[in-house]
Amino acid sequence: MKKWALPFLAVVCFVSESIFVDVWPKNHVYIDYFFVPRFFLIFIVFAAIYIGQTRAMVYGLIFGVLYDCTYTELLGVYSFSFPFIAYIAAKAMKVLHQHWLISCFLSLFSIAVLELYVYGIQLLIGRTNMPFQMFCLQRLSPTLLLNVVFLVLLSYPLKQQLVKIKRLEQED
Repeated sequence: MKKWALPFLAVVCFVSESIFVDVWPKNHVYIDYFFVPRFFLIFIVFAAIYIGQTRAMVYGLIFGVLYDCTYTELLGVYSFSFPFIAYIAAKAMKVLHQHWLISCFLSLFSIAVLELYVYGIQLLIGRTNMPFQMFCLQRLSPTLLLNVVFLVLLSYPLKQQLVKIKRLEQED
């Protein structure tokens, strides 16, 4: 059962994004602003910090391909960015102190980097013509706000669960 805890947690974070979008209210405020849940990316960053770089990168690659196939029409964007962000997060934690609050800030920074990367790719291939200021106002800021709320509510339990999984795996 212990060996299935991390994959189960990854699947829960991955699926919770689409469930959240389905139950999110759809009124006039939310039509103008794009609130994008990045719960799985937060999981990847926390896994890179508390479980290990290699496993986080593998989960990032596997679920990045799933993310590309399920949610986007452009293959490769998330399957490249998720493992890369896991790699950068793990390397950053070799310099930074491994503290819960720093992990939260690193997660927010990773979300901003991912959003800017996806926006840049979409702009480069001509799939969007949204000006950068509008992108920052209508997509980046609401996305960061939503994920700050997620981090405030669930990042500490996520950290505790990942530390517990790591400890249980080391005991075996």
